[in-house]
Amino acid sequence: MDIEINIEENDDCSVVQIAGRIDATTADDLEDALLNLLDQGAVNIILDLENTVYISSAGLRVLILVKKQMYASGHFALCSASENVLQIIEMSGFNSVISVYEDIETAKANINED
Repeated sequence: MDIEINIEENDDCSVVQIAGRIDATTADDLEDALLNLLDQGAVNIILDLENTVYISSAGLRVLILVKKQMYASGHFALCSASENVLQIIEMSGFNSVISVYEDIETAKANINED
């Protein structure tokens, strides 16, 4: 299954919507899209996982890479994760270093605090 990545740029953040599976075959595409946003000067990025059905360790690696790159200069958050994806994020402990919000509205309201 391929991954579909859509980017919506707002005044105060970029929302990256992911549909499909984030795994070893698609993680590079996600990494390229997120690093491209950083190269363009994105300060706040929200990863909308509403239509993401699975995330593997390769996908988790991308999340931590982006979080590290944004640590001093921006904010990175996740939102709308399915129960399955949220369980993987929580089991890996990533929710202790990356903010995870229930929905996009809450993420947008809190992105500057992450």
